[in-house]
Amino acid sequence: MFYNEENQLIIEETPPQVKVNGAVERFKGREIYIRRLNVKEELPLSPVIEVSTNYLNDAEPYDSSGLYMVGLLLIYRKFTPNTLVQKVMVKILKKLTKSIVKYIHEYQNPGKSPMVCSQFVAQCYDAAGDKYKLQIKNGILQKMSAMQDNSSNVLDQVMEIVESGKRANLQTLLAPTFKIKDESFSSGEELCRELKEAFDLTAKEITTGITDELIEAISQFAHAHLQGIIQDDVTKVFQNLKDNENMFVFPGDLLNHCNNLKDVGTIK
Repeated sequence: MFYNEENQLIIEETPPQVKVNGAVERFKGREIYIRRLNVKEELPLSPVIEVSTNYLNDAEPYDSSGLYMVGLLLIYRKFTPNTLVQKVMVKILKKLTKSIVKYIHEYQNPGKSPMVCSQFVAQCYDAAGDKYKLQIKNGILQKMSAMQDNSSNVLDQVMEIVESGKRANLQTLLAPTFKIKDESFSSGEELCRELKEAFDLTAKEITTGITDELIEAISQFAHAHLQGIIQDDVTKVFQNLKDNENMFVFPGDLLNHCNNLKDVGTIK
């Protein structure tokens, strides 16, 4: 996002946290689409910049793993994953949890939730006031939900199982421990490839339901995502993750699904 014209600076979420970078260096080798608010009255950008500066001063963290989007997409997807897919999901969520917990330990910065670059931009505009709020219509998550027949996404299914109390052994798995074993996690690219293969190989496999292992992995990720804000009530922890679906914005949403942004041009 634009930050300073005189020094040609942009502000962005980039590992490990919000940073101000030189636009020329960051734009090199990329095609940049320039978009601005499409409103009747001209609005100063200063309120948005002020919000982004607060994020900068607070050292808002970025989950350094590129799997963050993939993890959320899987959790919010309306399907019951088969056994092979669930095993890969567990690996992805454990890797994300370890990444977030490591950040808290290294930077001593609890109370911060990870965001991706597009979500950061949307949050800055949203916090600047109603006139600035970006209007996402038919976004990627919404389209994904509309294309799926199953009425419950993975997170809803997990919440239903936990709230039913039918699996007595779950209580010990739901407590936030964050003690991820020192396993050698595959790279994000390798895990995505493994996930694709799991989907391809088991397209006709009968699904038996959400496993305890996946419930535990989602619970630990949900606790880590809250960065220690609420950890006494697992229902509230899951609900916070569920509410996050409404605020999650993809780069493609800013480019293609935002009603009150207009194209200004491109930088090549």
